Amino acid sequence: MKKPAFICIIALTFWSCATFSQNYKLGSKELIAKNWDKAIEYYEKAALENPKNSVYRLALLRAKMSASLAYLVRARSLSVEGRKEEALHAYKRALAYDPSNRRIAEEARRLAEGKPEEKEPEITSIEPPIKLKTARDKIDLKFPQEISLRSIFGALGKYSEINLIFDESFRDLPFSIDLSGLNFEQAVNTLCMATKNFFRIIDDKTILIIPDLPQNRMKYELVGVKTFYLSNITAQDIQQHIMQQLRSRTKVPTVSINKELNSITIRDTPDKLELAGKLIRIWDKPKGEVIVDLEIMEVSRQKIRKLGLDLSSRSIGLQYNDESVSKSGFFDLSGLDFSKIGNYQIAFPSALLDFLESEADTKIIAQPRLRGVHGEKMEYIVGDEIPIPRTTFSPIAAGGVSSQPITNFEYKNVGIEVYITPTIHFEDEVTLEIELKVKALGGSGFGDLPIITTREVKNIIRLKDGETNLLAGLLKDEERKTLKGLAGIKSIPLLGSLFSNTDQTIQQTDVVLTITPHIIRKIPLSKEDSKPLWIPLEDSLSGRGVRQAAASDYADPLGMTGKTTDIAQQRQVEPGVSRVTLNPPRYEGPKNRNFRINVNLSAREEIQNMSLNVTFNSQVIQLAEIIKGNVIQRLGEKPSFLEDINNPGGTCTIGLSTDQIDSGFKGTGRIVTLVFKTVGSGESVISITGLSAHSPSGDPVHLETNESRIRVR
Repeated sequence: MKKPAFICIIALTFWSCATFSQNYKLGSKELIAKNWDKAIEYYEKAALENPKNSVYRLALLRAKMSASLAYLVRARSLSVEGRKEEALHAYKRALAYDPSNRRIAEEARRLAEGKPEEKEPEITSIEPPIKLKTARDKIDLKFPQEISLRSIFGALGKYSEINLIFDESFRDLPFSIDLSGLNFEQAVNTLCMATKNFFRIIDDKTILIIPDLPQNRMKYELVGVKTFYLSNITAQDIQQHIMQQLRSRTKVPTVSINKELNSITIRDTPDKLELAGKLIRIWDKPKGEVIVDLEIMEVSRQKIRKLGLDLSSRSIGLQYNDESVSKSGFFDLSGLDFSKIGNYQIAFPSALLDFLESEADTKIIAQPRLRGVHGEKMEYIVGDEIPIPRTTFSPIAAGGVSSQPITNFEYKNVGIEVYITPTIHFEDEVTLEIELKVKALGGSGFGDLPIITTREVKNIIRLKDGETNLLAGLLKDEERKTLKGLAGIKSIPLLGSLFSNTDQTIQQTDVVLTITPHIIRKIPLSKEDSKPLWIPLEDSLSGRGVRQAAASDYADPLGMTGKTTDIAQQRQVEPGVSRVTLNPPRYEGPKNRNFRINVNLSAREEIQNMSLNVTFNSQVIQLAEIIKGNVIQRLGEKPSFLEDINNPGGTCTIGLSTDQIDSGFKGTGRIVTLVFKTVGSGESVISITGLSAHSPSGDPVHLETNESRIRVR
């Protein structure tokens, strides 16, 4: 009696280990119904019953994470509606299920204390390395009558106890202005802007007044270097955008990157560095994150019915059998007798009556929870890899017939495959690009190879935060009916059913998918991000270029509304038909060849100075040499000429100026000849940007341009 009892105990023990507890099953039902508190209660009981079961512990952890997220979403919604007490209660429930989440605790603390959301640190203005020490904060000077410009600068310096030094190319002219109510830097900056000069601080008691020309800008302008460390975007992605935004009419900024530190270093004027910092702050934002809850259920039903008379062989067999047949299977012809009936044997098919009917229901449920980043694909693959043989034939020897079989195995995924790409919108909505594949074994085919059935859906949907979408209808209904029986008899009514067999198979499968997105992090945007960034005035109109102009500077740049009108008139650009053209406009050739592009000038009015940038695709062509043209020779005995080739950036800066104060170039001629070398296949457009020209009187000259298209084979 002891032995059977012991065997029963062992069997019960194994049976209890192989099945899940009732509390775990109840918890799973509550989890599907999204009753988080009940599900956690049942899972905790199951874990206490069997603490070593990892399935119970993982189920409990998953339920707590889901409950914490659900309460967090509810708390945020209540907070927006102004229901503070209910929101705080939801925060406490979320924190109880996820006590290590500092974000939940911080949000709850801010709501309880009534503190606003923390703002991002603002980019402070870049101050010059040297500040002026003036004797007075405000200036009370008026110059209603036209006097010497040098005298006005001298009066400002004497009034504020600041030394003023003038560049040797400074040009004096009669001028009148009202500078009352401004500080010293504002007054000097206003005066420089109106007279096309700029200034540079030498020390705390000295400034230098310089004519605003491209070559002077490159020589005297204050330049700084700053490194920006990036957190969310790569330095390679931002490099070209920064160069495009900071490029001016006279020069291209120097930008370098460090891939190891993911940093970008910019060398430019202080106002451009400040602008770059604000742009990087706007661009370097963390991507939004989303959690996608999936519930995938595949229901399969199979019904088999066999009814009727099943003949095992469906044929009658006749064979000759004689005792004279030897053991080797050969007949002794001397004793062969076909007339003896006893030497023959006949076999009839056996008959079995089938009345079998079976039904099978299969249910597959998967509940993955996927966390992903905005714009990145998420993949969920569960199943098996089935090897499928592929046989090819190759010749045994060179030149022979392909007769040697070579078998390779290719593995196919059989199961559930889900691919989701989320896109988070600012309206608390999520666009999901979904690709669902459900594969299963459908039996065996030719050569006993497996048959794989596939159901696939591709769709793009847009859901609100927490909204559930049901995707169903992937229904497959298959019915097969086979009738077997004696030929000629199975078709006779009533009698045929006695000598036939009916085999009927009905198979139905359906796939149901529910998908619910939860936004857990959006792109952090502040009020400052929605405000425009005002670009500083062009170099030709700025005084020092140390700070970015404020909004008030653009509303009244000179600070003299209603005081003078002749300064605004001096800024007006006179229209003209002068041109700077590239010739030839098209070129096509092979790689590793040199070709030339002429930069020609057709000036209808005198031009004293000019600067321009030439841009090109450095992956296709590179600038090898710049040859001066006859325009440079006609600018005087000692004209100024500047060239700066930047092949990695695909730019070239050219500047020229005459040595005569009251005259310039007028007519047609060739400025330079650009010698390019083709380095790669593709297309490039050579264009002129940042074109600036001035007449001897300081007025800007309008110039039209064209472009040249290059194709390298």
